[in-house]
Amino acid sequence: MANRALTPISRGYDAALRGLALLAGLLMVAMMVMITVDVVLRTVGTQSSSHLFTFTEYFLLLIPLLGAPWLVREKGHIYIEVLIATFPPALRRGLMKAVVVLCVVVCATLAWYGGVITWQDYATAEKDVRSFDMPRWILILFMPVSFGMMALEFLRLLVRGESPYAAGIPGGAE
Repeated sequence: MANRALTPISRGYDAALRGLALLAGLLMVAMMVMITVDVVLRTVGTQSSSHLFTFTEYFLLLIPLLGAPWLVREKGHIYIEVLIATFPPALRRGLMKAVVVLCVVVCATLAWYGGVITWQDYATAEKDVRSFDMPRWILILFMPVSFGMMALEFLRLLVRGESPYAAGIPGGAE
């Protein structure tokens, strides 16, 4: 019965995770187009919009935040296999578990502080002033969301006893 109750929640979370990753990809394409347009306009001697530069900066913040939870789910982050593989299997398993626990703690802490800062920016109507005024909480909101989702993904690995590494490490958790 409990599994049936969690299925819609799980499906919604999975859809959100994939949706954020897709949005990150779309923002990369949009950023490429904006940079190309900016360069072309400057090359032909026309003044480009200052908004292009502002949005490029915003996208540079948002792309890693939106894609990071999916990257944890897919175990696509970088690690140093040569170093890890030199440890004995029992130590390797312990270290992998410790790394995942540390990742949960760090991500949860950053999510918490990001949430506090988002709320403060919202409550004080803080603005990010560039080529236009943008409520800063809108930008900062993605930090607690992203780090919270990453904490959940690392916690998922910990509960399942999975290695955080895509291929697994010989003698490791997988």
